[in-house]
Amino acid sequence: MKTKIFPIIVLLLSVYACTKSTKPDYLYLNANQLRPLGIELNESGIYYKNENPEAANAKYSCMAFYCTNDNYVTTKHFNATDTLKAVNKADSILIDMELSKNDFYPILIGNNNGIQSLADDIIPADIKLLPIAICMSETKLPNRNDTIIVWLKPSETLKKLLPNDINIDDYLKSKPIDNRSL
Repeated sequence: MKTKIFPIIVLLLSVYACTKSTKPDYLYLNANQLRPLGIELNESGIYYKNENPEAANAKYSCMAFYCTNDNYVTTKHFNATDTLKAVNKADSILIDMELSKNDFYPILIGNNNGIQSLADDIIPADIKLLPIAICMSETKLPNRNDTIIVWLKPSETLKKLLPNDINIDDYLKSKPIDNRSL
């Protein structure tokens, strides 16, 4: 009797394992899907420049970043009335970009190896973030084939700008652990 039940149990477990859906680690978006979010990919890298309308009373209402061949990631915080000065080609591209006005913004920028742009102790432990993966190979930069993870604070606006077939709740995660401190 036991020998007849064992194959049935193995079969049921196999069927269950094959049909069980797994949540992906990150939401992978291409250049066309990133554009409505204010993230631009071009042959020089990844660029983002946004004024958060909900941060009008904050020290800085704008945030920008870029990832290029020459640097891993550069972030800038400023106000919409500030005059930005270009010190390199990436700064020039960023200055020429249109300033998006979204109520969502990056909390962290890192990679798929767990290296983050900020120390993780300044972000509340209970916050849920949307990790969006951007393949640097899509920029065609010769020295960048890594994957950048932009951790966005979700909002209703963000949900509306994502492709219709994406359920944001499938991707939300607690803040990542920065592997530099391990």
